[in-house]
Amino acid sequence: MRPRLTAVLLCVLPSLSFAAKDARCQGTPKARAARFSEQAMKGAPAAERYAAYVQACALDEVVELTKQLVRFQTVSSEVPAAKSPGIAAMGRFLQKWAKAHGLAYRTVGNNDVFELAWGEGAPHLGLVFHGDVVPAPAHEWKKPPFEPYVEGGRLYGRGVEDDKGPLAQALVALDFARQLGLKPQGRVLVIVGNGEESDWTGMTKYAASEPKATHVISVDSSYPVVAAQSGFVAWSLETPVGEPVKGAAATVRAVDVTGGEFLTQVPGAATLKLAPSAGRTPEQALADVQAAVAAEKGARATLQADVKRDGDTVVLTTHGKAVHASIADEGHNAMWDLAAVAARLPLEDNGISAMLRVVARRFDGDHFGQKLGVAYKDDGLMGPLISAPTVLRVADGKVTLGVNMRRPQGKDAVAFNASLDQAAALVGEDTGGRVKEAAGRYVGDAHVADTSGTLVTTLLDIYKRHRNVPDVKPGSVRGGTYARLFPKGVDFGPGFPGELYTGHAPDESISLESLDAGTRMLAEAVHTLAIAPQAPATPAPK
Repeated sequence: MRPRLTAVLLCVLPSLSFAAKDARCQGTPKARAARFSEQAMKGAPAAERYAAYVQACALDEVVELTKQLVRFQTVSSEVPAAKSPGIAAMGRFLQKWAKAHGLAYRTVGNNDVFELAWGEGAPHLGLVFHGDVVPAPAHEWKKPPFEPYVEGGRLYGRGVEDDKGPLAQALVALDFARQLGLKPQGRVLVIVGNGEESDWTGMTKYAASEPKATHVISVDSSYPVVAAQSGFVAWSLETPVGEPVKGAAATVRAVDVTGGEFLTQVPGAATLKLAPSAGRTPEQALADVQAAVAAEKGARATLQADVKRDGDTVVLTTHGKAVHASIADEGHNAMWDLAAVAARLPLEDNGISAMLRVVARRFDGDHFGQKLGVAYKDDGLMGPLISAPTVLRVADGKVTLGVNMRRPQGKDAVAFNASLDQAAALVGEDTGGRVKEAAGRYVGDAHVADTSGTLVTTLLDIYKRHRNVPDVKPGSVRGGTYARLFPKGVDFGPGFPGELYTGHAPDESISLESLDAGTRMLAEAVHTLAIAPQAPATPAPK
């Protein structure tokens, strides 16, 4: 067996990045690398020298490169890759970076994918990332989201965790190996898709048409190894706003409603604007809303709500905890609370009030689709389906509700689509046929990789030794990453167990300790899988 010198070094030595600056990291890259050469570290194998170099010197470069990448505003849901100045500028930056660091570069499609390559021959290792990011509404952030900064041992900015920090980790790890004169067996590809947060068309085409690497690692999820992903589901409901119908008891009318920012984030806030019914005053409407909030607080201790006058209207805002929709059960959906307060109000009947009734009856308090009748679970690796209403809007005379679900293996697409049909029928019955399913349903399948193959077992071994945990198993996430586009693809980081994932949240951040540890583990994976891969075992003669 090949000696595990890399592991010994990385698990035993202290992290120099958090102590005084290592003197060996000063000077030009050439001078720096020379201090970790065969001549400087006599008797040390290449794996050990590479590990020492990464541990001593990589973090500062990873942080700086991440900052440079974050400054490109690459929000693909606002401007798609083909038209995005930010994505185009980031491509030019990566092209220049690749040339300066001895890597090949090409753009695939209309800025759909940026590919950097190290080495020659057939692709052996693919490292997959996305360069686009989710929106970052400035009012939700303490500081400008595209002006990255370090504070309290953490790096802040949109994309530092999802996915520009991991991309920087990979680029620095490869560059350090190249500086030491190491060479991969076959090519190592750094594959950067630019529509992960919006439109996967370009990356899907790339994955289907380009030569497949032997091993594919995405760094877009969590540790130890994510070998399974839930299927992504986008489902929406709609109804005309219509003319309000004033019942005998109605005193207020809903005139607008807003909840959430985008499909893949649980709403951290939701707002309902109301006007007094005919013959009523704004002051009376304000009192009605305040009374409804007070009553709901008696039943819902977690309720956080603000009520204020805005001219002749009353604005009700509820506050929750925004998290990625794949971990909806770790957040708090502000839309639930808004619908619960609205249910206590004497509202005139219109499309807004009808949709809020749907939220209250079919979603409030339920993360798993039980009230909709779509719940099921995988008893093994993947667990239950997750369901979250995430975007509520009024536009063009319609009220729309976007719902994001993540579904495990265990039910095929035909059966699951049938359950969505039944859910739409239930909502229709609840509202007298007023609320219906909108166009654009999307039902994805779960992805499960080979958990006993070389890739998964190698990465688990690396994680066990770096984190000093003797028994870990591959896991599953409800999120969907580009790994699912590659038959054997898995995710390896960047999130560590027990750490809050902030990739889609305001004030996105990642600890410097996590950046450092992730870079060192990724570097070992590159060495083990691509620079010095073990040959497959030869079957014994029969």
